[in-house]
Amino acid sequence: MAEIHPPGTAEYEHKSFLQQSQSRGHYSFLKNQEEIEYGVTDRLQLAGYLNWTYANAARNGIDGTTGGPGVSQFRDSSADPFGRYSRARFDTVAAEFIYQVLNPITDPIGLALYAEPEIGPAEFDLEWKLILQKNLFDDRLILAANVFGTIERETTKEGEIEKASPLDVSVGASYHFVDNWFAGFEARIHNEFSGYAFNSAEHSAFFVGPVLHYATKDFWVTAAWRHQLPMVATYNEDQRAVSVGGRIYGDEHARDEIMFRVGVPF
Repeated sequence: MAEIHPPGTAEYEHKSFLQQSQSRGHYSFLKNQEEIEYGVTDRLQLAGYLNWTYANAARNGIDGTTGGPGVSQFRDSSADPFGRYSRARFDTVAAEFIYQVLNPITDPIGLALYAEPEIGPAEFDLEWKLILQKNLFDDRLILAANVFGTIERETTKEGEIEKASPLDVSVGASYHFVDNWFAGFEARIHNEFSGYAFNSAEHSAFFVGPVLHYATKDFWVTAAWRHQLPMVATYNEDQRAVSVGGRIYGDEHARDEIMFRVGVPF
C-alpha cells in the first residue's frame, strides 16, 4: 500500500508467508518476519526487522528427492537425498525505507517508492518497489499494483554462490463490504532471471487468490491465499525439468502461497 504512518507513530507487524505442497511428497516452507515501523515525516517511513524460517520437506521433488525453496541450499552432499528435512533457523535482518510521492487519500493516485536491504549468514538481497494505489467510492474500493525487483546473492551449504534478479508484478482489489471488513483478490506474476541485472530469463509463474482484511483502531489482520495457475512459461531445460502439469516446482515455487499478517499500532 502507498499509505504510510503519520510522523511520530509506530507499529509492530508480524508477517508469515507459507509455501505449501509441490508435485508429490510433503513440502512446507514458512517465512516469518518481525517488524517495527516508524513514521519519520509526512513522506518518509522507516522500519527494521528480522526474518526467520521453518522448512519441512520429504520426497517432494519430481524425481522423489527432497528439496525445494528453503531446503536445497541448506543441504550438503552428505545428506540423504530422499530423507526428510525439518529445521527452523534465523535468516536475515533488514531495513525498510518507504517514501510517499503521492498520497492516495489527497491525490488522484497514491505513489510510493520502496527500498529494502537484507543481510544474513548465507544471503544478501536488495529489494526495490514501485507502489501504486487508487481509492474509489469514498475509500470503499481500493485498487493496488506493485512492481518490485530484487538483487539476490545466496551461498549454498557447499559454498556455491547463486545470483538472481527476480521481477514481480502484483495487482489487487479490496472492497469494504461491512464495518471493519475488506474482501478482495490478489494476482502475482513472478519473473525469474539469473545474474544481478536480469541477465537470462528463467521462468514466469502466475498466482491468484482471495484476500480478507479486518481492522480496528487497536489492531488489524490480513489473510490471503494464492494458487499457482497451470500456465508456467519456462525458458531453459533446467526449468522445464522441474515443471509438471503446467506448474513449476524444484527450487522455485510451491503449488500454494498462504499469507498472514497482523499489525498493532503503538
